[in-house]
Amino acid sequence: MKKITLLFVSALALGMVFTSCNKDDDSSSSSSASIEGKWKYSKEGAIVSGQEVLTDYLNEAPQCGNDYIEILAGGTAKDVYYYNDGGCLSDVGTGTWSKSGNIMTVTFDGVAENAEILTLDSTTLKVKYTDNGMEMVNVYTRM
Repeated sequence: MKKITLLFVSALALGMVFTSCNKDDDSSSSSSASIEGKWKYSKEGAIVSGQEVLTDYLNEAPQCGNDYIEILAGGTAKDVYYYNDGGCLSDVGTGTWSKSGNIMTVTFDGVAENAEILTLDSTTLKVKYTDNGMEMVNVYTRM
């Protein structure tokens, strides 16, 4: 479930490439930075009683590299997870995305999910989505 959620969030982030804000927007999201590029998983958590509760993201095999999402032009994204099974290996997922406003829909393995982009700047991408009735938050740092 964690992998599907992370894949969803990865593809969700891709949609911010085409987001635009004007000076009258009250939201914290920003489109001044490009979403294209590599974003390593930084923090993850949930919204509990209206408050974000985030913890550092733990890579399964940090000696192999940081798990990351790569947001590519043309509506595709890659989600890369490293693991150590007698050597450094990676699991790479690819998906598609679309965006309407600040809501992005991503599809991995035939499963479509929606997420809201909360922050996008030159170093940080933050998204919120619902998983099993809970509001979840993921934070990424540009690599």
